Amino acid sequence: MKMKKIFNIALSAIIGISLSGCSKFLTLLPLNDVVFENFWTDKADVESVLLGTYSALESSDCIVRMSMWGEMRSDNIVAGNNPSDDLLQITKENLLETNSLMSWSCFYDVINRANTVIKFAPGVNDPNYTPAELDGNLAEAYTLRSLCYFYLIRAYRDVPYVTRPSAEDTEEFVIEATPFEAVLDSLIETMEYWAEKAVKKYAATSNYTEEQANTGRITQTAAYALLADLYLWKGEWQKCSDICDKVLARKVIDYKELKEKQGSDCLVVYDPATNPIPMYKETTGSTTAGTAYNQIFGRGFSFESLFELAFMDNQSVSNSFVSSYYGGRNSSGNLSAYSRLFIDASSTSGNEYFKPYDCRYLECMADGSSTYPIRKYVAFNTGFDLVSASTSAPVANIQYRNENQNANWIVYRLTDVMLMKAEAKVQLANEIGGGAVASAEVTDLLREAFDIVSAIYNRSINYPTNARAIPLVFADYSGSIKSMEELVLLERRRELLFEGKRWFDLVRMCRRDGSTRRLVSTVIPKFTENQSAIRIKLADMDAIYFPIAKSELKINPLLHQNPAYIEDEYTAKASN
Repeated sequence: MKMKKIFNIALSAIIGISLSGCSKFLTLLPLNDVVFENFWTDKADVESVLLGTYSALESSDCIVRMSMWGEMRSDNIVAGNNPSDDLLQITKENLLETNSLMSWSCFYDVINRANTVIKFAPGVNDPNYTPAELDGNLAEAYTLRSLCYFYLIRAYRDVPYVTRPSAEDTEEFVIEATPFEAVLDSLIETMEYWAEKAVKKYAATSNYTEEQANTGRITQTAAYALLADLYLWKGEWQKCSDICDKVLARKVIDYKELKEKQGSDCLVVYDPATNPIPMYKETTGSTTAGTAYNQIFGRGFSFESLFELAFMDNQSVSNSFVSSYYGGRNSSGNLSAYSRLFIDASSTSGNEYFKPYDCRYLECMADGSSTYPIRKYVAFNTGFDLVSASTSAPVANIQYRNENQNANWIVYRLTDVMLMKAEAKVQLANEIGGGAVASAEVTDLLREAFDIVSAIYNRSINYPTNARAIPLVFADYSGSIKSMEELVLLERRRELLFEGKRWFDLVRMCRRDGSTRRLVSTVIPKFTENQSAIRIKLADMDAIYFPIAKSELKINPLLHQNPAYIEDEYTAKASN
């Protein structure tokens, strides 16, 4: 990529940004007269290209892949209405290198933009650009780059790892893939340094509110969330727990500031004795609930959000992923919820995933005639009315988004980090106890994990005083590390449903187990045909990752296809 193309990338990003005003650069020079000497002269130039990096990550191509890589192969998703053939094949576990959705180029676009900021921002000679501001901007760029690579290695395992911009005429970046572990180690080292340099809190500006700035841009809390996730995948359990504690401590500070501003109107509940982690309450009265969903997914930019891709209503850039893939006001999308997630959840005992009065199954799904439409992000407002306290399940009154209302896409939020800590505590217990509950220390670790899960679960139970509400009981899980591990995994599924997390959780479990056995038994029931063939295919550890797109293999001959997807001579001929 030539130097001038970098300018074109930067400028096209500036044009499409919804959070910034016009660049002074655009007002001085025609677009076709861009020269390097006129750019990177002050902090506004850095800000423009940096915001362009966010804009690239907000593209529908990126968001589709965040969901596809982390969700669509899981036991949460099946095909919905009128999916494209490429999408349909993914839901059937028929992954081909020719599938257009296998391309990773949109993420490398974001990476190249971040690398451009990392290379050129330190050379800006502007007396008003302080070292702290430079560090904050670099921390944003490094975190965005690390986030993209984290998505890539979780999806593909080994990927080309490029840490400089494609800026010279002779540079083609035809390089071999770097192994998963080497990339992961580099990301951890990067984030251990740059998370400490990140901005703790942004102030409001004329373009965005304080809430929008502190959830729509990388803060130190967001950088810590990514680092905790990296530690979780590395198996650094204590480090993961410690970083999660930093996030939770920051949210306590944020709560105190919020409470001081809002007083009795504050919807976040916190008490060191009874509610040690500040979270939205779900119930708003004796017969209504839905507060947490409405704040986090409906309104957006919430107290519990750590980093989300922001879309402003009535702007040219929209989150088309939600309306196309999850559905709209009066229609189902290309994807559907797996039926067993919803069926019988309102019965006396609930189902194997959701218990009665768990608001989340109604907030996330709807009962369709042949499919179960996904409603997370699609619903703008939810309210739950109780028909009969003794015999009936809550009834959801849902207000859907209008066509010009965009849902933000959440990358990290508070309960995600809480459940990272719970998982780390269980794995610490497993490490110390050798797989058995053999000591008080192990029991204490399991108790910590259970208390986190219970806090999230209890928040989601509508009308907890009702006799049909089923509480979690520590004794049901404390006798087995495996049982507690499965409880944490199940709560992550319930809480983070359709947020692009589930398949990654199953892959992480496989890497820890050294086997796909549990993943296979988990996802096979959703398939109505070819179960035996899919079971055989997924028995291969290589198959839990995606195939590299054929187009990428042509561009870079040093790449090698994932062994699980290499066609034999007969298959190749048959497909031609």
